Amino acid sequence: MRSTLLSSRIGLGLSPTPRGGLALLPLGAALGPAGLNILSLRVVNSLDPALWVALAALGVLAGLGLDFRRPREARLLAAASLEAGVTILFVAAAVLAGLARFAPSESSVWIGVMFGISAAVSAATITEPRAPAAARIGELNDVLPIVLGGLALAAIHPAGLPRGLPLVAQSTVIAFLIALAARLLVERTSEVSEQHVFVAGALLLLGGAAAYLSMSALWVGFAGGLTWRLTGGAALERIERDLRYVQHPLIVLLLLVCGARLEISGPVLGIAALYIAFRVAGKVAGSWLARRTLVPDLPPDMGRRLIAPGVIALAFALNVLQARADWNGAHVLLAVAAIGSVASELLAVVAYPPRGAR
Repeated sequence: MRSTLLSSRIGLGLSPTPRGGLALLPLGAALGPAGLNILSLRVVNSLDPALWVALAALGVLAGLGLDFRRPREARLLAAASLEAGVTILFVAAAVLAGLARFAPSESSVWIGVMFGISAAVSAATITEPRAPAAARIGELNDVLPIVLGGLALAAIHPAGLPRGLPLVAQSTVIAFLIALAARLLVERTSEVSEQHVFVAGALLLLGGAAAYLSMSALWVGFAGGLTWRLTGGAALERIERDLRYVQHPLIVLLLLVCGARLEISGPVLGIAALYIAFRVAGKVAGSWLARRTLVPDLPPDMGRRLIAPGVIALAFALNVLQARADWNGAHVLLAVAAIGSVASELLAVVAYPPRGAR
């Protein structure tokens, strides 16, 4: 049987990635401007176009993972969203209290929500094949954070929410059209090389559209992936195949850049402590509520299983930094999300150790 260390999911709950992948964060910090300066600010900035595509691809994978043909999918999605929502509330309230002390000028409801969004995503530590509902909760609890993340970026748009909301609608329509066009092209060609080009082109367009509008690339990618999932057809399997090829390299790129962009200070550590503590509390409370109200067959220790972080937390924080580099809170959000991810992974090992160690 494969090692439990390799069965943890730090990505989207869609494909196994070793826990050691989070070691890329300190590696990126060591190579970044504060370390050896190999990943200098100039180099990191030059990677921005690729990062927009990486974020869009992660959103696509999340959209493709939402399949209502599965048994009880709607109820499991509701339970996962309930758990994520409780975590967002817990973390948002705690971080807003911390910001009111450390940085009063940065305190606003939407800023607190953004910290909650980054905390809500989990990668369920599920090793038992008899726990399909529990595994599915861990895979679906990124949907609400991605949707709210699109609204949060619209809320901090320089022109304000009234201008940002139409941009969310525009980006959704653009994502739908790009995905539909790519599906038709992939479906009508039998050449594998051409299929690769069309899928890659669709990802470039999705990421480029989000960058042009300064909107959430995760949301744009999610809308595109959901379009592919709902329209189905012969193209769906080919698109999923190509996305599996690029998923891991994109996650590596994202983690290295996140590490290179880290700016850690005393206030950041204080907010990170609140973030970690209330994230765990939110996971436990949200899982308990979901079990009591929606999915009674969830395991009693579901909250502990969801402590392990998902890479969407870092992806969203990086997306905020790219879209609103002029907002000082973006650097704090990324640093707190990074510290919280590493600490949460360590807590997950303690709270839900490998089966052989229990």
